[in-house]
Amino acid sequence: MTTDTVLTDRYQIEELLSQKAGRRTFLAKDLQSQVPVIIKLLRFGDSFEWDDLKLFEREAATLKNLDHPEIPKYLDYFEVNEVDTPGFALVQSYIEAPSLATLITRGRKFSEAEIIELANRLLDLLTYLHQQHPPVIHRDIKPSNILLGNRSGNSIGDVYLVDFGSVQTVAKKEEGTITIVGSYGYIPLEQFGGQTTTASDLYSLGMTLIYLLTGTHPAELPQVDGRVKFDAEISKRFERWLEKMTHPHLDKRFDSAKGAQLALKSENGSYGNFDQLKPAHTQIRLCRDRNQLKITWQEANKVVISVFSSIGFILGALLFFVTFLTIFMSLHILITILPGIFSFVIIPAFFCSFLLSAVLIIKWNSWLQQIHKMIPSESYSLVVDDRCIYKLKNYRNEHKSVKLSQHLRSQIEILAYNPSYTFDKCLDTNGKLKPIEGSTITTLPKLYLYCGSFEYSLPTHFSQAELWWLGQELSDFLNLELQVIYPTPKVPPAPSCGGGC
Repeated sequence: MTTDTVLTDRYQIEELLSQKAGRRTFLAKDLQSQVPVIIKLLRFGDSFEWDDLKLFEREAATLKNLDHPEIPKYLDYFEVNEVDTPGFALVQSYIEAPSLATLITRGRKFSEAEIIELANRLLDLLTYLHQQHPPVIHRDIKPSNILLGNRSGNSIGDVYLVDFGSVQTVAKKEEGTITIVGSYGYIPLEQFGGQTTTASDLYSLGMTLIYLLTGTHPAELPQVDGRVKFDAEISKRFERWLEKMTHPHLDKRFDSAKGAQLALKSENGSYGNFDQLKPAHTQIRLCRDRNQLKITWQEANKVVISVFSSIGFILGALLFFVTFLTIFMSLHILITILPGIFSFVIIPAFFCSFLLSAVLIIKWNSWLQQIHKMIPSESYSLVVDDRCIYKLKNYRNEHKSVKLSQHLRSQIEILAYNPSYTFDKCLDTNGKLKPIEGSTITTLPKLYLYCGSFEYSLPTHFSQAELWWLGQELSDFLNLELQVIYPTPKVPPAPSCGGGC
């Protein structure tokens, strides 16, 4: 198809923009409106496949149903009856702006702030696409399909997403053959199997941003266990966010564009991969980056509380005894002096004195609890990094570090979680399951690490929800499966009578 060719007596071809097997993209002029347009042409030929037509028709139908200022507008769709070029044509609005790929080729550098702004704008756009019914999945987000225009001041300018030729409108594997679409290096593993979801677009966006940071094609970056490794002078918070965007496993990426955007805008750099599991009112803080995980919590001084509780118990018992004795002796004296009048109240008076003493004890315990709250708390932290596992203690701004293990992070062998569980049966000494007569046994939740002979358990006062959240974070950080173990309590052996029974 040559320049100046006019299709359907309306669209005049001006320039060939791109071509690949069976497809060509032209810049043309709409002779009716005198405005430039883009014409995508699908040609019937030796390389034509019916899957190509399916994708082409889907792109046209998708653009026809979309209305967004940062997406090309659908204008026309028709059959081409040219003798040498039979096929179908899709006409869409022309956006006069260079692509990210072109800007990189020209030597354009992007700062962290600019890339974050770009990510935020594209996440807005992906939120719009993914909230369609059914969701629209682009499946080919990469630098050449993102355009930037009208840059002014500190703003990155207008952002556009183009080329919906790989679009999918269903988030499930289709019947029949699987058409693998997308660009190598930018598409996640699940897309090769046709199991594309909205999180697949997040992976492609993350890889695009990494390309802008490094200037290196994602396919050329090193990988460890499927996770791409890159070096860039960016904040740890943004680095952590990019790692989650490009995680090879679907369940460890952000679950939506909106969720990714909220994390990107968060001022708190302590979010993890499983922030949605974090209990709403927990006082535990989690801080993560690529090299370190730190869990921080507060505990009251156990020694002070133990001493104070012992003194409180002794004083409370003494108060109870003195109060009860004083009231009882006073009533006894009165009854002795005036037996005819008070003898009938001795039993009620006895119980009244007991109740009064009990009320005083309750008030005493309430006061003790208020005192407990006034005892200064100690801050503890469990830190796992590339070198070792250690515990930090911070009391009145005095820091103390205790190294728990010399094991490297990669040497941690087992991460285990025991949920809280209530049993009505248990194993006896012969290993047989038997009911527990008249009671049940409840185990507390537990989360612990094993490195050889070293074992560390997180504090027992952590709730089950807190331990589950921390277990998932540790599992992701250590790249180690969280093993869920349901223990079975054993009946203790019966006491021996020394053979004399």
